[in-house]
Amino acid sequence: EGKWYKAYDGCTMKSPVPDWIKDVYDTAEQCCKKQFQNNYDSCLITPQATPNPTKEPEELKNENEVGASSSWYQDHSVGFCVNDGKHVEKFISNDLMFGSAETCCKDFFTFNDDCESYSLNPGSSGKWVEGITPGNPWYKHPTTNRCVNDGNHENYSIQTSQMYSTEDSCCDAHIFDGNCVPESSMKVNEGKWYKAYDGCTMKSPVPDWIKDVYDTAEQCCKKQFQNNYD
Repeated sequence: EGKWYKAYDGCTMKSPVPDWIKDVYDTAEQCCKKQFQNNYDSCLITPQATPNPTKEPEELKNENEVGASSSWYQDHSVGFCVNDGKHVEKFISNDLMFGSAETCCKDFFTFNDDCESYSLNPGSSGKWVEGITPGNPWYKHPTTNRCVNDGNHENYSIQTSQMYSTEDSCCDAHIFDGNCVPESSMKVNEGKWYKAYDGCTMKSPVPDWIKDVYDTAEQCCKKQFQNNYD
């Protein structure tokens, strides 16, 4: 009792400490330093680590009353609050659930003036929110100067924070030289063969630096691997 331990995205001293928690600390600083080494400052400013002394317990209870209507929680990967129904699978505890986007934003995103509007209309933020934003997310392709929504984001281990609801929002975030290649232009070389590491491939999209493309594997191999055609 009175010990700090790691929660979803910060340290908390909520009692009782769950049975599976093995590492506990005397202070929030100790917990954050050990459990959130790469995100220490953010850990310290979470409501769990910095309780708000200006509110009475009953006021906090009313704002964050647990029940059917308490469906909002903070999602730091997108920078606002969501009510996508995934709080159980994400292990969001009841005391971190809110009855409205407004109260959630006030507790977790005081620095983001657009939090409430983004929470109520996720598409306006430009971020892709799983379970809310339709279709595949847009992301910066790791080998090209392009933003794509080809459904291969998991294969490339793209983080949620790097996924977007539109091509423009993806380009604005990642292509700083103004040369974000439109998705439509990717169709030009679709289905073409080109030289890869030790052979020819037609994997799409064709990397930007590839200049020589071919209609067939035979043409590519004959041109690029004359001494090792077979």
